[in-house]
Amino acid sequence: MRLLTLLALLLAVLGIAAFATRPGPAEFDATLEAAIRDRLANTDIGEGSDPFAQIALVGCKLRPTDCIRLVRDSLDITFDERLFTTRVTVEGLNRSATCTGAFGRFFCKRLLEG
Repeated sequence: MRLLTLLALLLAVLGIAAFATRPGPAEFDATLEAAIRDRLANTDIGEGSDPFAQIALVGCKLRPTDCIRLVRDSLDITFDERLFTTRVTVEGLNRSATCTGAFGRFFCKRLLEG
């Protein structure tokens, strides 16, 4: 009986913590910005054969803040706030991702996987 009470108390504490730390749109924007900055930092100019992509990459490396804003505006982002988590669906630029937010951060397979 004591074990069940302890387990119920532990589940209640986890539920309250999950509800209190459920991330929102601002945290998702920070996650998206970090993913874009990481991709820019790890992609060399000259990788790939598409000249337009290379020109865009040069522009993004020169002005990453403008690039992040442009990418963010090009995406269709849907937020579904649930009791303990936030589900985000991202579509656009020939990519899609579904992310789950819990305990203050988002978990995605790879946000910018191409």
